[in-house]
Amino acid sequence: MHLTRRQERILRGEYGWSMAKALEIIVRVGESLGAEKLIEIKHAHVSGISYLNIGEPGLKLLEELAERGGRASVYTTVNPSCIDLSGSSIIIDHSVARQQLLIHKALERMGFNPTYTCIPYLHRPPAPGEHLAWGESNAVVMANSFYGARTNREGGPLALAAALTGYTYYAGLHIMENRVARYRIVIEDILSERDYSSLGLWIGENIDDIPLISFKQRPDYGMLKLLFASAAASGSHALIIVDNVTPKGSYRLDIVERISIDGRELEKYHGDVEYNGSILGYVGCPHLHPHEFRNLVRLVMKYSRVRRGCGLLVSIPYKYRDYLTGEVSMLRLKGVDVVFGTCPIVSRLTRRFDLVLTNSGKAKFYLSKLHGLRVGLADTDVIVRSVMEM
Repeated sequence: MHLTRRQERILRGEYGWSMAKALEIIVRVGESLGAEKLIEIKHAHVSGISYLNIGEPGLKLLEELAERGGRASVYTTVNPSCIDLSGSSIIIDHSVARQQLLIHKALERMGFNPTYTCIPYLHRPPAPGEHLAWGESNAVVMANSFYGARTNREGGPLALAAALTGYTYYAGLHIMENRVARYRIVIEDILSERDYSSLGLWIGENIDDIPLISFKQRPDYGMLKLLFASAAASGSHALIIVDNVTPKGSYRLDIVERISIDGRELEKYHGDVEYNGSILGYVGCPHLHPHEFRNLVRLVMKYSRVRRGCGLLVSIPYKYRDYLTGEVSMLRLKGVDVVFGTCPIVSRLTRRFDLVLTNSGKAKFYLSKLHGLRVGLADTDVIVRSVMEM
């Protein structure tokens, strides 16, 4: 790999131990992937900051990096952690709050923005063609597919290293020749949130290359978030091209197969949707944008409160604490558990429910695979109706 003089000096430790170790990680990963050089990035997003995921080894690493001079070289955001940052949740467990807050302290000491969200584009939408180093699979697909930026699907350590150095390896989706669609998927009658999540799960399981999707009607922002997140969960997708959405010039076409899909093929991904026992409704995976959150508020306000034995969990970015306090208070008065800067995928629940209903294929995939929960897909209005009473 060709390194600039500055990069060589970083590796020699002239910019400190933390920066040298970080660049060593990037160089080794890049060389294993055949990268010929490093490139500068504009924005890093660090995933894998939940104490329940990284434990004591991860905490100690972050503390050592901060103690030995590690500082963000570029604009850096961080993923959700395992605790509700409002401290009021009765559904999200807080037993490791002390350890999680030590992780936060180390990250913030290094100059990382305390965003604690899986939608970093809420804070800084990337520009077409801009090079990033993002962890968090659903954010990566949005960056490449909706914004036309360039990032690989990075693990937490690599994104952390990129944040400290301002560089990443020049390989994968940073190179235009690798941003080529091979499959055209034509969608006949996909209309609901559940459909888009199911379609994403289907793509993740059945398509092993970059697809181009053609819809009869241009999908809205929220539907695309669900689609992209679901495909990234069940598969390894980092770029899904959507007609009339993905910026021109950010991809190429070399279609080798055309596939048509209708709603009937997606029914097997729906899971359980009807149950008379205790139901947890979950919305906010990925975290809700302000307009999505306000739409949810309007739905909930039609009901009196959450039914006994049930729950409604809503996960939103930490940023909302500053300007959506009224709406949050309205939901909480009705028994809705609104949590800031976390989600149940990277945390633990304080109780077990007979069924989880969610509009997110990503949440369905991970809550069932990693947490062993019984999960069904439903649209937001169905979820609210299932757990609220008049």
